[in-house]
Amino acid sequence: MSQRFWDDCYDLFLRHLKSGARYSVNTAIAYKSDIGGFIKYLSKKEVNTFEVSQFVVRGFLISLRKAGLKGCSIARKLEALKVFFDYLVSIKKVKHNPARLVEPIRIEPYRAEYLSEEEARFLIEHGWVGSGFRSSRDRAMVEIFYGCGLRLSELVSMDLKDLDFQNYLVTVLGKGGKFRQVPVGSQAIKSVSEYLIERAKLLTQLHRESQKAVFLNTRGNRITSRSTARIIKEHLRRCSEKTGLSTHSLRHSFATHLLTAGANLRAVQQMLGHSSLKTTQKYSHITTGRLISVYRRAHPRAH
Repeated sequence: MSQRFWDDCYDLFLRHLKSGARYSVNTAIAYKSDIGGFIKYLSKKEVNTFEVSQFVVRGFLISLRKAGLKGCSIARKLEALKVFFDYLVSIKKVKHNPARLVEPIRIEPYRAEYLSEEEARFLIEHGWVGSGFRSSRDRAMVEIFYGCGLRLSELVSMDLKDLDFQNYLVTVLGKGGKFRQVPVGSQAIKSVSEYLIERAKLLTQLHRESQKAVFLNTRGNRITSRSTARIIKEHLRRCSEKTGLSTHSLRHSFATHLLTAGANLRAVQQMLGHSSLKTTQKYSHITTGRLISVYRRAHPRAH
C-alpha cells in the first residue's frame, strides 16, 4: 500500500514540474530521473511507511556512493530530494522534509579536463576533413563552444536571432531561463558565417527556409544535444590523447585560457553565466603556476 502512495507522490511531482513550475527543461529532466531512482529504491527496500526518515534518505545516498557515483552527482540528487519533499509538505502529503535533516555531501575537489592552448589551436586549425555542410557546421560549433564558453544546451538552443555579429555578440539562454550576451571573436564569426552559407543551401534543397535554429542536422532539424556531444567528442579525440574530454571541456578550456591570460574573474563569471563567483573560481586553481611565475618576476622579496 505504501508503495502505491509513493508512486502517486511521484506522479504528482511530475505534473508539478510540467505545470509551469520555475525549473529549466534540463533541471526538470534531472529531477524526474533523480526522484524516479529514489522511488525505485523505496520499492526495492520495501519501505512500508508513509513517512520516510532521514535515515532512509541517507541509506539511498550511501547506495549511490557504493554504485560508484561521485560526490557532486550525489549532492545533486540530495538537492532534488529536498525539492521533492518540500513539494510534498506544501500539498500536505507528508509532515516534514527528511532530506533537509541529512548532512551535506562531501564533494571531491574539482578537476576540470581541458585542452592546452596548443591542442585547442590544433583542433580548430587542423581538425577538419573535406568541405560542405557537415564539415563547416562541426567547425562552427567548435569555434562557438571554445570562443564563447557555452554549455551544450546553450549552443543547441541558439536561434538565428541570437547572432549579432555586427556588434560581436551572441545572446545565450542559460540556466534558469536567464539570457546573457557573450562576446564572440572574429574567427568564430568567420566560421559560423561560412557554415550559414552551407546551411542555407541545405534548407533550400529541403524547402525548409523558415527554420530558425542555427545548428541543424542533415534533415534540416535542430541538432540534438546527443548528436552534438558525439560529434564534438570525435573531433576532440583527434587532437588530444586525454581521456574524458567532452563539449564541457571546451567550456573549461575557454575559462582556463582567459584566466591564464589575466582576465578578470568576474568578467569570466559573467561570460560563463555563473550565478555565483564561487562556481567560476573552480577554474582558477589551474592558473596557480602562472601566479607563482608572476610573483617571482615582480616581487622584490621573491628571491
